[in-house]
Amino acid sequence: ESNRIESINQSIQKKQGVAGCHYFSESVISPNFNVRITLNPDRERKCSRAVLRLAQQFPGDAGAMAPFFLNYLLIAPGESFFMAANEPHAYVAGEIIECMACSDNVVRAGLTPKFKDVNNLVDMLTYSMGGPNIDGGAYSMDNADVIRYSPPCPEFEVMILTVEPGKQSTFKNPGVPVIMIILEGSGAFDGKLCRPGRSYYWPANTDDLIFTVDSSKRGALKVAMAHKNLHLDRPTAINREDFGGASSSNHLNYPTSPRLPYMGLGGGSTPVNEDRRILSVGSKDYAEQGLPSL
Repeated sequence: ESNRIESINQSIQKKQGVAGCHYFSESVISPNFNVRITLNPDRERKCSRAVLRLAQQFPGDAGAMAPFFLNYLLIAPGESFFMAANEPHAYVAGEIIECMACSDNVVRAGLTPKFKDVNNLVDMLTYSMGGPNIDGGAYSMDNADVIRYSPPCPEFEVMILTVEPGKQSTFKNPGVPVIMIILEGSGAFDGKLCRPGRSYYWPANTDDLIFTVDSSKRGALKVAMAHKNLHLDRPTAINREDFGGASSSNHLNYPTSPRLPYMGLGGGSTPVNEDRRILSVGSKDYAEQGLPSL
């Protein structure tokens, strides 16, 4: 019972903090950056530098305070995270694949010249607390060339198919519509040449696709496929409510995965996904992210 009460109090404090920094004027926000940075211990200075960088890119924008409220991490190629609805996030640098449920609602929280609906923002956030869940995916039982990323929601899942030079791989039609994007390399399928940047629609209940890569190619063909979640009973990603633990800091948190360095944000918008769910997969190099913190 005491843990539950403490969690509620922490959520209330976080809501008050988020609301406060968004309602303050530029004249109040700007001086507080330096004050907050002075109070930080050495291990939190990276976050402080990120705040200064954001403040320079977006002068007077309350979103520059985001590093004090979010988890910060670098996701490597092949790693992913699941984002529930009504939680803030920021994609700051690098390349990712983002798959989400249909929605026409985005409430902006900061780091943008566009309209920010602060009242709706403060009311809609869940203020849930937990460490980031990094999902490395799972090999498909039907095809060893495929890694699947299956979140705990029925709307979607993502498959990554990799075909090495001189090889071919057969991908069975899953029985639902599929959207495909060529991420890397070049090859052919169904008599069509494919190269990075091209996208295709694969109707349900049609023939299987055979992907081939000529042996003369230097790199593998990598294809991302998104469709309805057919592995809801075997998710590779989990809800943050089912994971995470107590914070070691009242202000900032380190990623729960030991493979991920602690990083600050570097710029960009911080939208809130209202009534939708998101799965993000690192696709090239490293992607710098911001997620709800403990």
